[in-house]
Amino acid sequence: MIRKIGALGISLLCLGAIISCEKDFNDLGTSVVNNTKFETGEILLDVEVTPVDIESVRADNIGIGSLGEYWLGVYKSDKYKKIEASFVSQLGFLVNPKTKDVKPATKNKDLDSLYVLDKVILKLPYTATSIRKAGDSKPKFRFDSLLGNPNLATSLKVFRNNTFLNNLDPTNPAVSNSFQSNAIYEISDPVVDMLNEDENFKFQPAQKDTMFVFKRHYSNGNEFNDTIKLNNKVPFIAVPLDITKMKSIFWDNFKNNEFKTAEAFNNYFRGLVVKSEGADGLMVPLSITGASSSASLEFYYTISRYEKQDGVANLVYKDTVPSSYSFPLSGVRNSIYNMSARTVAPPANNFIIQGTAGSMAKIKILDNSKLQELKTKNWLVNDASLSFYVNQNVNTDKNKIPQRLFLYQDKDNGSGGASPTQLTDAYKEAGTFGGNLELKDDNPEKYTFRITDYISDLLQGKNEATIDPLILKVYNNPTDNAITDRVLNTNVKTYNWNPRGVTLLDGNETANGAKRAVLKISYSKEK
Repeated sequence: MIRKIGALGISLLCLGAIISCEKDFNDLGTSVVNNTKFETGEILLDVEVTPVDIESVRADNIGIGSLGEYWLGVYKSDKYKKIEASFVSQLGFLVNPKTKDVKPATKNKDLDSLYVLDKVILKLPYTATSIRKAGDSKPKFRFDSLLGNPNLATSLKVFRNNTFLNNLDPTNPAVSNSFQSNAIYEISDPVVDMLNEDENFKFQPAQKDTMFVFKRHYSNGNEFNDTIKLNNKVPFIAVPLDITKMKSIFWDNFKNNEFKTAEAFNNYFRGLVVKSEGADGLMVPLSITGASSSASLEFYYTISRYEKQDGVANLVYKDTVPSSYSFPLSGVRNSIYNMSARTVAPPANNFIIQGTAGSMAKIKILDNSKLQELKTKNWLVNDASLSFYVNQNVNTDKNKIPQRLFLYQDKDNGSGGASPTQLTDAYKEAGTFGGNLELKDDNPEKYTFRITDYISDLLQGKNEATIDPLILKVYNNPTDNAITDRVLNTNVKTYNWNPRGVTLLDGNETANGAKRAVLKISYSKEK
């Protein structure tokens, strides 16, 4: 009997709770018309913007396999930092290259072969998209993401690198090494170590760059033309190298210990520094990695074969075999960004965000006094967004500015420094976090970030939520993503290979009005 009464009591209690919840639910469901429980509101909070100059970024492929883009050339813009983009790379090891036939003493006595080195080039494919249509007699391409002046040819020099590119940190071999974008690589002698055939070599992308014609040589001195094309027929830069120097460094040493093992080779020839420089020019992305790429150091040679015929002692010419050796650009690579200060200051009450080793901004949205004030209001945060408007007088072309920006937090690490940390919204609400360029009438308008979780955590006083400054930068794909291969990493990396820049309006209401940088919080509050 006690159990039945207890069960009945519990049932009546639950029924009362359901009726009460249903009444509250009806109030919430009709809040737009007549909500007697909550009121909603919106507040705009001014933000403080402090520009931050970037000295360097991490630019090596150690730990991530390859960079998303390798840039080469010169990008000059008065409004942004000038960039001279270069790179350094090791070469892949080639097994058993030779410059003559090696045969047993008792075999092939009636056959001899003479090897002649014809040409050495550095082959660098552009990043390009085929636009060839049915009926086109020749390949046609669109060069992707060119920055700068396409009418200017850009200086390019190739040097022998004398700095050992180590995967492991020399000071602590238990951890991986890293290289910054402003790292300096040893070139023992700029004259001796420069490998160009023409020290004044320049490149300028063109449709005809899908082939390179050079001369091959018979052993008797006669010549014939040959043509180099890539398997995927994309355009490429072909940099002819000094054949005398390359013969001395490579060809004449193939038989020596330096080419017996990968370790010995990488210690002997420590890679190439491919360097762009100049007052102005064009900057292009290269297709150095990937299945369709064949960026490499190429040795083209011709084998003339002779044999004895009908017992005649003298060897008689038989045929010619065009051949080549290819050393792929692989192993440790690092981008080099030589940055020069912009010559034109941004307009008053504006700030600049530029990728690579350009600039970012520190964003202060709340101080401790304001945070405490907001906490006393007991708001339920429905939405919080941080918006930055583009200066449309400076940036008129939507294709030349960053298509996405990124926001993270510099958290005090307790040791006098800061730890770049992902905002919770960046991974918990990745689909709505934002940062993408928004257009109005097909013109660049603004970038918006939704940081609802972060603001809610601050107002609720969660321990992990702090008012340490936020950092705004150019988004770098994929290294700025918090989740990689379904694994969360809240530490923000310092890679950046996106060179584009944008000018944004700061938080000054008098100067920028409704388009000022601002934090908007939408909330509900119990009456």
